[in-house]
Amino acid sequence: MTWIGVLIVGLTALAVQGEVAIVTRAEWNAKPPNGTIDSMETPMPRAVIAHTAGGSCADDVTCAQQMRNLQNFQMSKQKFSDIGYHYLIGGNGKVYEGRSPSQRGAFAGPNNDGSLGIAFIGNFEERAPSQVALDAAKELLEQAVKQALLVEGYKLLGHCQVIATRSPGEALYTLLQQWPNWSKEM
Repeated sequence: MTWIGVLIVGLTALAVQGEVAIVTRAEWNAKPPNGTIDSMETPMPRAVIAHTAGGSCADDVTCAQQMRNLQNFQMSKQKFSDIGYHYLIGGNGKVYEGRSPSQRGAFAGPNNDGSLGIAFIGNFEERAPSQVALDAAKELLEQAVKQALLVEGYKLLGHCQVIATRSPGEALYTLLQQWPNWSKEM
């Protein structure tokens, strides 16, 4: 088989698996953590959906900049060792790697342990994220189950259900309540 044939077979396998492409920390130019981060066991029983409440983004350059801005804010102002979420989703429909799912997040206070933190980049009080962003989040959740990051019957929660906050914003929270695995209780 030629290298072109191998490439086509590889791309076909990727499409069939439905893998969500993830923008790596290196691709968005993340800083390394500035301290230790506690480990966490997977698969986790909860996925917590948040919003960053800051600026939104709709293209690769702006989303990468928003990732760096958030990481800088969380590390310098909030004194986290790294960005607090495991994954973030841009308005461009791309998933951005935050901290490793094997590391405890920094977004839900006493409920960080056992929670996969996924944040949408932007403020979603009055308007929902883009459809491509919503679709990316749903695909990411499915992939997290397949990769044993989440248990099969995981509970999907809004950020406001695990800590006192307005996140994930009213417009996004209303949509979440219609998604598979959404739970009223932790």
